[in-house]
Amino acid sequence: MINSSEALHTLDGMLSEAGFDSDRPDPRVALQVFRSFAEIPVACAEDLLLFQTGTYDFTGPELFSLDLTRQFTHEEDGEYAGMEQLHCVIYYEPTPELRGLTRNLWSSACASPADFFARVEEMPEFRIPAERYEPLRAELDQEEV
Repeated sequence: MINSSEALHTLDGMLSEAGFDSDRPDPRVALQVFRSFAEIPVACAEDLLLFQTGTYDFTGPELFSLDLTRQFTHEEDGEYAGMEQLHCVIYYEPTPELRGLTRNLWSSACASPADFFARVEEMPEFRIPAERYEPLRAELDQEEV
């Protein structure tokens, strides 16, 4: 089991070990590594997975983002004490087709983590960018929310 403070470093190491290049990211590699990363227990009260896509201008220019997120909720003495989200985001130049791909899927809506990842792999919101488009870059980030 790791602490949430070790999660970003752990995922970064796993991606590097898999040959993932943030300057030329392969979303299929990112998903496979994220699946393995999700199996590592993290010390927290609740651990959820989120897949989300959409076209946003959070980073300046408008970009399509494919975002794999792991969310850690913390409690102290049974009370809410904070939340962190770790993101692995792959960015694409927005196209008319990509602009139409907006989706959110939480692991809590799935029967299991395996079901979550199987559903993500089959979604057009994952498959279309992964199979038809060249990503611009990938970023890892962990933040308190």
